[in-house]
This record gives sequence, C-alpha cells and structure tokens, in this order.
Amino acid sequence: MEKLTITVEEMANVVGVSRPKAYELIHKEGFPAVRIGRRVVIPIDGLKRWLEEQAVSVG
Repeated sequence: MEKLTITVEEMANVVGVSRPKAYELIHKEGFPAVRIGRRVVIPIDGLKRWLEEQAVSVG
C-alpha cells in the first residue's frame, strides 16, 4: 500500500526547508496538516496541491 501521509520532518526534507520553518507552515491557514491525536501528518496529495497554489510565475 502506498503511503498517504508524511511527517512534518519528512515534509521539511521534501520541500527543502528547516524543521522550524516546517512547523511554522503547518500552523498557516490553508496548509493541509492533519492532527491525529498528538501527531501531525501531511497528506501527500494535499501538500502537492498546496505547493501548486503557492507557485508564482517568474519572468
């Protein structure tokens, strides 16, 4: 079965931001973070969508 979510630490590595910045992002309105008990995970599809929405055109 394919993994549906990643941890905040995994998201930081994938996106290329620091761990503190990743935790800052999960508290931002509109960011696709899900709390399961005390743990926070990010749905992979939601992260991809969110990144596409954040993209800006250059040039």
